Amino acid sequence: MVFLTIAVFITTVLYGYSSVNKNMANTASLLPIIITFAIAVFMIFFIARRYQDIKQGQPLEDERSKKVMTKAAATSFYFTLYWLLFISFFEDFFADQLFKAEHLDASQTVGGGIAGMAIAWIVCWLYYNKKGKLI
Repeated sequence: MVFLTIAVFITTVLYGYSSVNKNMANTASLLPIIITFAIAVFMIFFIARRYQDIKQGQPLEDERSKKVMTKAAATSFYFTLYWLLFISFFEDFFADQLFKAEHLDASQTVGGGIAGMAIAWIVCWLYYNKKGKLI
């Protein structure tokens, strides 16, 4: 997880440098950077929490944490299906409003889909982690 977080930070910095260097620093190019940094901050929080648990002698995963991960993954999967459908239906709107283009290219569509997946999973994980009783 630490190496993955470092890789995400490096990739984000390189993407930001590339967009600024090419004079493409606008709202459309800053949005992926902001989303990626939010995901990376969550990853840092997640790693720090895991490290504290290990330091206290708690197991890496118990029954509840496995249940939280499973419920978060299942729920975010359904949200993601609707998110991808939403992107496909409103592709022209996103292309016009965010990128001032006629259509989104594949990398923009896939990037938006992956960012939506990550955000949906983070929100679901936070919800089920704070929820008292899991059925």
